Amino acid sequence: MTMVKPEVLTTAGAGEAMAEVARVLVAGDVTPLRCVLVPAELFRRHGYLLLHYPRLHRVAADGAVPLSSDARRELGSLLDSAGADDVVGAYEALTRESALSPAELESRCRQSGIHRLGSGSYASVTEVNRRLTIVLNGFLPALAAGYTDATAMVGLFECHSPREIGDLRAGLLGTLDPATAEPTSLRGALGALVRRRQGVTLSEGRNGVHLSAGHLEGMVQAWRYFATADGRGIESTVLGRSLAGLGAPMTAVAALAADHNVPEESGHTVAPHGATENLRRDEVLEHVRRWTAAGRNSSA
Repeated sequence: MTMVKPEVLTTAGAGEAMAEVARVLVAGDVTPLRCVLVPAELFRRHGYLLLHYPRLHRVAADGAVPLSSDARRELGSLLDSAGADDVVGAYEALTRESALSPAELESRCRQSGIHRLGSGSYASVTEVNRRLTIVLNGFLPALAAGYTDATAMVGLFECHSPREIGDLRAGLLGTLDPATAEPTSLRGALGALVRRRQGVTLSEGRNGVHLSAGHLEGMVQAWRYFATADGRGIESTVLGRSLAGLGAPMTAVAALAADHNVPEESGHTVAPHGATENLRRDEVLEHVRRWTAAGRNSSA
């Protein structure tokens, strides 16, 4: 799945931007099967934004509670080195300083640095109400606000390619900052387009395009945005059919869409979408088959 974000898609320029995405995809040996344009505000109001980034939202709302084992270890290391007073999610941080806006919180977090703890889990050491605080996913409230613009759209492409997702994300997607991305990449091409047409410079935080992080996340997104609209279940997706053929229970597979932590034999917990990020298809099938074999996909 390729998602084109609101900072790129305005009502006036949506057609040109979607055509540019399709051109870059085809040039990169990716076939767009179908696409849809959705008003950004409708996308947010119907819950798609939360469902597209479930762990980002959960960590921003609940703080450290949803973190996987690896993310907790990373957070512990950051706490040891930072000397911060507290750890809070982004929305809790907003309540602790009366005049703090989502945009200002994001600015502080980006200026102080954003540390990746794990899939969908990021931390910044910054001041909140004059106290040094670790804020989790501090950019998320401002990002969500971008989906309230009445002139903005969200574009969604369901795609097929013989190339593996890891290869596509390393090359075709482009670097996090569109300004440094290759001109032939999605982010590089779209960055050039909106700079030329709208006079807007994309950034690391508003980089225009999201590409599914792995086969599991791609399956969930294809199911949510396209299969369900046709009244079909997750087993109708390409990866879903393979999992059904392996005997994986489809209710357990569908539950992985929420990206709750799953336990491993080691006793640690992992984020399913993050644990399958950039893996080969056969590796993802084995992970999901194992997680769902005995109902082990319950939240942890």
